[in-house]
Amino acid sequence: MGYLRHILALLMLLAMAGASLAAGKPDAADTASAERFLRQIYSNYTPDGPGVPNKQLKEADVFDAALIALMKADQDAAEGEVGYLNGDPLCDCQDWGDIRIQTLTFAAADGDRLKASVTLKDVVTGEGKQLDLLLHNTAQGWRVEDFVNDEGSLAENLRLNTQELLQFKKDGAKP
Repeated sequence: MGYLRHILALLMLLAMAGASLAAGKPDAADTASAERFLRQIYSNYTPDGPGVPNKQLKEADVFDAALIALMKADQDAAEGEVGYLNGDPLCDCQDWGDIRIQTLTFAAADGDRLKASVTLKDVVTGEGKQLDLLLHNTAQGWRVEDFVNDEGSLAENLRLNTQELLQFKKDGAKP
């Protein structure tokens, strides 16, 4: 009886290890479509390019609805002042010259998400940036759900900043 339990436990461990290995490698088709999505976005970051959003790519074509809601909530809480986001999260900058993708790698995340690590180089300034993006495969295609840079998660920082702004207003409104 004890022998059977050990075999069952070993089989369960092997199944779990196989599932985690399968989850660790993204599907080639997903990776290819996610790469096309990111390359299309970054092709707008040239010296005379419009960046994003622009006439062809709206916010909803690039950012996940949840991230757009967080950005809007933070902007609303800032009441005309600069909120947490005071630059372009796609390049982690305010101004750009001619941004090129130097490296782009993908790792599986949960379900319909991929983690993308992108190294950008501005050919004009020589400045380089490393960004990690969480991509969400929605019914409309890939969308950026979050950015992670030296300051952490954009989504989390937007949440915290919005809460702080709202708390500040609430505390300031007290007699």
